[in-house]
Amino acid sequence: MDKKQNLFINVLWVALGGIFGALLRHGTNQLVTSQFGDSYIYLSTAFENVFGSFLMGFLFTYLTRNHPRKEWLSHLLLVGMIGSYTTYSGFGTQSITLIQESAPLFLLYFFGQIFTGIIAVLAGIKLAGNRSSVD
Repeated sequence: MDKKQNLFINVLWVALGGIFGALLRHGTNQLVTSQFGDSYIYLSTAFENVFGSFLMGFLFTYLTRNHPRKEWLSHLLLVGMIGSYTTYSGFGTQSITLIQESAPLFLLYFFGQIFTGIIAVLAGIKLAGNRSSVD
């Protein structure tokens, strides 16, 4: 397969993963707001970012160790699905809104997501690292 074909196929894998990630994100938003109300959209963004961080650490480690030659899986799951599921733009916009409303809530939201996101990535790496190869 030539470079152009490979690039096109990788774009398709990313797009397919993006569809699933966007649907998961929308579903998370709907679940949180249906349970807690529209004003709790912050919770869904925080959950998406922290859980997505965990998934990124886990899947990156798992795929690197167990499927290093399956580049399409990385495009599908890491770039497409998790990239679409998590939201830096939502995090930024909501942070600006919160800083105008409540400095303590902003600090909790902002730094809480950053630190728990990093811890979640490390937890995913650790969990995937403890798993044995399936292949």
